[in-house]
Parts: sequence; structure tokens; C-alpha cells
Amino acid sequence: MRRPVWLPLLFFVVLCLLTPNRCMGFRHLIEGEPVPALSLRDLEGKSHSLADNKGKVLLIIYWRPGQDRSLDALKDLKVISEQFKDKPFSILAITKDTDNLSALKEVKKSLELPFPLLLDSKEDVYSRFGVFVFPCTALIDKKGIYRFHYGGFREDFRETIAKQLKVLLGIMPEEALKSQAEEQPPHLTEEQKRAENHLNLAKTLEKRGMDDSALEEFKKAAELDPANSEAHILLGFALLDQKEIDQAVNHLSRGMELNPKSADAKIGLGRAYRMKGETDKALRILQAELDLCPDSAAIHLELGEVYESLGRTDQAMKHYKAAAEYALKKGESY
Repeated sequence: MRRPVWLPLLFFVVLCLLTPNRCMGFRHLIEGEPVPALSLRDLEGKSHSLADNKGKVLLIIYWRPGQDRSLDALKDLKVISEQFKDKPFSILAITKDTDNLSALKEVKKSLELPFPLLLDSKEDVYSRFGVFVFPCTALIDKKGIYRFHYGGFREDFRETIAKQLKVLLGIMPEEALKSQAEEQPPHLTEEQKRAENHLNLAKTLEKRGMDDSALEEFKKAAELDPANSEAHILLGFALLDQKEIDQAVNHLSRGMELNPKSADAKIGLGRAYRMKGETDKALRILQAELDLCPDSAAIHLELGEVYESLGRTDQAMKHYKAAAEYALKKGESY
């Protein structure tokens, strides 16, 4: 099938504007503005509202039952609730999947959650807040102002939320967040340091178009530090460029083993399976990641490529268009 002549331009826009920021959480909430009124009942029928939490910092998480990342987020929030139990702070966990109350009660019981699970059975909050990814988390200050969001779940979830809470609770000045980001990294072995040097050199060579040299440096980085997920993932992408697909799959799979939440590793594997002609595997892994982060331009772009390879033009164009829109949106917002 002949590729439309305007697609290369679309790809250029996507790749230029794509950034690794967090997924969007609540599309209809604007940071710095009041949050719409919220009133929902919990599993026992008790009503909860924003007004009940006046004078407190409030965390709202919109989660999905049965989704591992939602459950991981709830577990982290249990730790956070204990960490800040003596502070003016509350957590409300909301779901629209209310058909199986016994399963929700089992989640609350098994995880020993100290905060209420609220039922958005009419999807009122889901619509008004513009929930865009599961789970998504919002922090609301003592005056009811929306201050921070976290879309999805990754390893830094608990640490990031805790730091933002300390700022909103007045425990830590906002300037301290910047200084903490500049703290020294943990001690590295000599092999790990050498691996980092090779990795950084490989990135520089790749930017200069010296792909063969970059590939060798990526290989050295992965050999020196076999536990470096980034080295394996970037090596996997470099091998894909060289059409060494089986080796690429090995390194991308290893990268995902080391960092199971890496979207890059999953995107790379999706591309590798497409190149191998295993489109079912490609669609499965890419669609699963898109469900977690539906505003990812990179995932939409890869899905477009898969559908185009299958001759499913309408589906391909749908994802190409979404890729361009989300890349442009992130370019304007960040």
C-alpha cells in the first residue's frame, strides 16, 4: 500500500514534539482553579463530599478494579495515609465500576485500606473531572484548589505524591523540591560508571547520525552493566534500526524485565513484533500500554504503523491523527 505523501511530515511533527511527561489525568480540571463539587457514597452507603474536607489537603484517586497499576497505587496510598495520619489530610478513592460491590469490599479488606472507596455509579465525577487514564490522582489544597495531578502509575508515584503533600501541608518549602532533584546519585561501581559513560557517548553519536558507532557503545554499556534497563532498551532500538530483530527482542525484553513499567520497552517490542510480522503480539502489547496511557503520541504512532502494515487504513489514520494531536498538545503545554 502506498503511503500518503503527507505522512512523513506528520511523523516529523510527532517526533519533534514528543516529550516523556506524565500522562494526562483529569482533562477538565485546571491547576490553580477550584474543583467542582463532589458528593458520593461509600461501600457502606455513607455520603462523602469535598465540603467534608474543608481545611484539609485532599487526595482523590480515580481507579479501576482489577487493574494491577490501580491496585499498586492504592497500596502506595495506604503507606502515604499512615505517613501523614497526624496531618490535616484525607484520601478519597473513586471508581465507576460499581457492579460488583462484594469485589470492591474484598479489595478494601484485603489491602486494609484506611480510606473510603466511593462509588461513581452514574459516572458524574468521571465526566465532570474528565478522567483520562487509570489510575489518575489529584491533590487539592485546603481551600479546594486543584494543585497537582499524576496520571497513571510508575515507580516514583509514592515519592512524588509524598513530596507534593509535604509542600501543600507546609512541611517542606516548594524550593526544596528543586534542591532534592539535584541531590547526588547513589554510589556506582566502576563498571556502572563506565557503562554510563558508554551510554552517554552512544546517545551523542546517535544524535550525530553515527548509528554504527552508537550501536557498539550501547552494546558495551549493556555488557558492563547488565542490570541497566536503559542500556538494554536503547540497544534494542538501535538493533531494530539495523534490522537485527531477534537480538532487539532479547534486549527489549530484558529491559522490560528490569523495568516492567517502561513504556519505551513496550513500544520497542511492539515495533519489533510488527517487523517480524507478528502483528497480533504487536497489537496486544501496544494496546495494553495505550489503555494505561491513552495520550501517548508514541504509542498511537506505533499502532498506526501496525494497522497500516495490515492494510487497515481507517484504523491507521485514526492513530496517526491522535499521535499528531497529542504531540502538538504536549508541545504547547510543557
